[in-house]
Amino acid sequence: MPGAHWHDQARYEYLRNAIPAELGWEYLRRNRRYRDEQRACADLSPDDPAQEEFARRWGPRFRRRS
Repeated sequence: MPGAHWHDQARYEYLRNAIPAELGWEYLRRNRRYRDEQRACADLSPDDPAQEEFARRWGPRFRRRS
């Protein structure tokens, strides 16, 4: 992520007590390929085969709020 200050330990202090799901989200949100694929699937219908492939590859699915 451009401009991210990953080397600044103070910015990540909240992760000391993070549960596994929170750590997983931190990983996914920084993964460019995940973000690109999520954007590509965001407007597809839930029964589109691409949605199932996305779920198989990445696990969680986060739907846009209406």
